[in-house]
Order: sequence, then structure tokens, then C-alpha cells
Amino acid sequence: MKSIPFDSVVMSKFVYNSVNKKRGYLIVKKIVKFSSVGALGSVTNITIFSALTFMNVNYNISAVIAFLVAVTQNYQLNKKWTFRDHKTKTRKKFPKYLALNFTSFLVNLAVLNLVVLNFGDEKLIQIMGQIAGIAAAMGFNFLGSYLIIFAKHEESEI
Repeated sequence: MKSIPFDSVVMSKFVYNSVNKKRGYLIVKKIVKFSSVGALGSVTNITIFSALTFMNVNYNISAVIAFLVAVTQNYQLNKKWTFRDHKTKTRKKFPKYLALNFTSFLVNLAVLNLVVLNFGDEKLIQIMGQIAGIAAAMGFNFLGSYLIIFAKHEESEI
């Protein structure tokens, strides 16, 4: 299995390319697309989470189910639209994408539970906690997707 370079050199190239006029435009374009997919995923997540919560499903179980549906949707959209990866088979990259998003999901759950523990367990507070958790994980997801999951790993592409 090929090692994925993720160190200060890769991050430096990301920052350099972000300020380079042409590459910066392309990165901003990817961030906008990624954010659009994320917004749709957030709507999917919050809709499923809210529906399950109002059906009296435990908020942690609701969060897991909503996460699984949204992450699958987001993977397909990011793969085909944001990062234009039409060659790689889903079975190859989806496990990595799922692992990345599961890590950020743990952040989401931590924020959700902190909100519920500090402000109460009313349904509206649970939904607000879920929204805060999703927001907390977005930047981490973009960097991981851009630098690891959908990276080309060529000098000119980083």
C-alpha cells in the first residue's frame, strides 16, 4: 500500500498554492463546491436527525443514522463533482473517506453532547447541538479530502 504524504511539506504546498493566483482560484472553487455539497449533506443530516429525534429515537442513535446517510451522499457528490474523480472505484476510496469523516463525526458527537449536557435535552437544543457539531467538523473534512482522499499526489497538483 502506497504511503500518503501528509506532513509540513504537503501543508506548505497547499498554503503556497492557495495564494498562487491560478491555483488559489482552483482551490477556492473546490472549497465552494465542497461547501455546497456539505450544505446539502447538512440538510440531509439535520432532516434525518430531526425526524428520528421527533420519533423519540435517542439523539446519539439519530446522529449515527443521519451521519451514515449524509456521508454516503457527500462522498458520491464530492467524488464526481468537487474533485472530478471518475476513475477510482468507490470501494477503493470510500473506506478512507468514511474513516476521515468518522473522525470528524466523533468531534460532531462531542459537540452535540456538550451542548445537550450544558443547555438541556429539549429537542430544539439537540438539533442546535447537531448543527454546531456539523460546523465544527467541516474544515477538517475539507483538508482531509483535498490533501488525502482525492489528492493527485503529483508535484503540480498539490
